Amino acid sequence: MAQIRLHHVNVTSEDMHALNEFYSKALGLEQIPSPAMIATTSSGESDGDAEWEDGATFFSAGDPENLQIHATRRQPYLALKEGHTVNPLIGGHFAFRTDNIQEVMEQLRANDIPFDDWGIWSVKGWYQIFFTDPAGNMIEIHQVMDDQA
Repeated sequence: MAQIRLHHVNVTSEDMHALNEFYSKALGLEQIPSPAMIATTSSGESDGDAEWEDGATFFSAGDPENLQIHATRRQPYLALKEGHTVNPLIGGHFAFRTDNIQEVMEQLRANDIPFDDWGIWSVKGWYQIFFTDPAGNMIEIHQVMDDQA
């Protein structure tokens, strides 16, 4: 069975300024550099704060490499625009990292758990799948791919 470990929690909002102020000032989390992004998470709208206009801010949640908060702009039509059935940016999600995404997908199939394979689409080198648990909570599992394919 493939090992997974918690990596990040993604929170979404239309008001990126308020979201980022909360995590940076009210909670005091340190903003960390964003990894190389492929897909844009921006709606194209500005909330008046150039630092956070791109729609994604990353914070350390205790370990900047392995425990993070990802604050992103809510995008209700993302799945439709990208040709998918699961939308990871409608209400946020929590994410696990694995070293064997193929084994995780086989395990989900063996247990009749439907998932949406997004491949590498948002963060350069992160192969991502999304699905929901029985309570409707959105889950991401991703693998950092060495070949970036």
